[in-house]
Amino acid sequence: HGYLPELVDLEHNVNMRAAFVAAGPGIRKQGPVAGVRAIDLAPTIAFMLGIPGPQNARGEILYNLTTGQGRYKELTVLQISDYHGQLIPLSEAADTLGPSFPIGGAAFLKQWFDVYRAEAKEGVLTVAAGDSVGATPPISNFFGDTPTIEIMNMMGFTSDGLGNHNFDSGQTYLRTVLIPLANFPYITANIVNPSTGKTPPEWSPSRVWNFEGFKLGIVGFSNENLTDLIFPGNLDPFVVMPIVPAVNTEAARLRAKGVKMVLAIGHEGATDGTFNNPTGPLINVADAAVGVDAVLGDHSDFQTISYRPNGVLVTENRSKGIRFTRLRLVLDASTQSVVYKTADWHKPWNIGLTPDPAIQARINELNAQLAPILGTVIGSSTKFIPRADQCGNGAGRTCESLVGNVTTDAMRLKYSSIGVQFAITNSGGLRADLTCPTTDNPSDFCPPYTPSPYLVTRGQVLAVLPFGNVVVTLDVNGAELKTMLENGVSRMPAVDGRFPQVSGLCFTYDIAAPAGSRVTSAVMTDALGNCTATAVDLTAATMYRIAENDFMASGGDGYPFFTPRMTTQDIMDQVLADYIAANSPVAPFVLAAPNGRINCTDSNGAAAPNCPALVPSP
Repeated sequence: HGYLPELVDLEHNVNMRAAFVAAGPGIRKQGPVAGVRAIDLAPTIAFMLGIPGPQNARGEILYNLTTGQGRYKELTVLQISDYHGQLIPLSEAADTLGPSFPIGGAAFLKQWFDVYRAEAKEGVLTVAAGDSVGATPPISNFFGDTPTIEIMNMMGFTSDGLGNHNFDSGQTYLRTVLIPLANFPYITANIVNPSTGKTPPEWSPSRVWNFEGFKLGIVGFSNENLTDLIFPGNLDPFVVMPIVPAVNTEAARLRAKGVKMVLAIGHEGATDGTFNNPTGPLINVADAAVGVDAVLGDHSDFQTISYRPNGVLVTENRSKGIRFTRLRLVLDASTQSVVYKTADWHKPWNIGLTPDPAIQARINELNAQLAPILGTVIGSSTKFIPRADQCGNGAGRTCESLVGNVTTDAMRLKYSSIGVQFAITNSGGLRADLTCPTTDNPSDFCPPYTPSPYLVTRGQVLAVLPFGNVVVTLDVNGAELKTMLENGVSRMPAVDGRFPQVSGLCFTYDIAAPAGSRVTSAVMTDALGNCTATAVDLTAATMYRIAENDFMASGGDGYPFFTPRMTTQDIMDQVLADYIAANSPVAPFVLAAPNGRINCTDSNGAAAPNCPALVPSP
């Protein structure tokens, strides 16, 4: 019971009220206790039993039911991971059958945080652990990421860390522009000046918060491979030291100063395993941590709550604010020791929620400022670049398309200097024509013009790639590459967003073969994009470096889950915009089978399924 606890109509046998009777060891003898909610029972019972509470549910721990009333001090920590300046909501399906709904966004996250802040007991902190800036959507990156810091202040963050993307614009910009805007400290113990062995004044290895009856210390850490993921020189003169010695040394220092509760919060993540039993760098840190009660992670877009054998609680969230975790740590004031810890994770749906008015007003102002920027012409094309593919499908989801070729060419060429040979993206992520419409529309981000050439504005690029996806690079073997291509054509001839657009290779598939066994061959392309006779080895014997988007790498549209091995690069729309600007007028082309990038064959003749008919773009 509990949806309508005040609904009592005994005349009609309706009574939504319920009684909870608590008795036994640890339960205080007293009269009726008012205000007990059904959602409070499970976390309270878990506390009394000394077991973890529900991992995806709300509710308070009712200390007033216990014989230790007044003895326990509860700290609440609200955590997001890898925020990447996602100030505006994203969308997500609530289940496998229903439609998508808005989720996250700063104005709505603030309201969710306030719900749990109102329930917090002795204290509450709101934390992140790096990459809150960098690889951000236009509403942040167009303004040098200063809006993210400003709005994190409004959201009530109490600390942040440093990840690789914090240094996208270099350490000088970070230290002199972004960090000074923050009303909260930046914490990491293992990025230091080698000449002193200490952190610079802009960040510190740890911080201590004073609450009534106890102190809490937070030790920060950054990913050890940070320098491999940023532009060379962006960190100089600072260096990254090993995490575990830095964390353990700082935790011991805090303990020696009388701090009884210590958290390690940093930019490493879980990369494999299950929700409750993950593996990866974050888990390695937690398992080796000494003098730390909980380790809060970031960086890898992995959702986990895990209790390690050494008693350390580990948490991490999906990125971009589409998940958050509430941790509660309970201190016994009489012994000044942590006696209980639990965590629960949540999806911040926007359904039925009013956005924070001040944050929403600021977001509206930023969007208004973006309008003239998005109307800027950044380049042109020798021909119209439609979303529709060469088979005439308006959504571009059955055949090779001009917008797919241009987008994947941009991805491949951007990272060719680090060895990327192929690029692949899902057609479902390409949502508009890249070139401006030839008929003027006063409400779009395009000026009136007469082709040729065909104009491209910043707004059109964002219309093509509206999701804020990030390009990632990774190494795959030929068999894994084949699995990706097989997934892309597995639903053909049905129209499906997983249909692939590619660069650097041409491949052929048999639409009559069973899904998973359709791709028959692949070859390299030359510098002009023409198919060659050089075969791509589709076995595990050969390794290739590819670029794809982070949605696909995380298993989206049925693609292989490659998140643990991916390296996050740049925001995808910026990669495309840079390519257009540098190569205008671009001259995209598609070729009909069997010379195109994606070639369909049909081994069963007239019987279904059949290859879609080609209608080449002009």
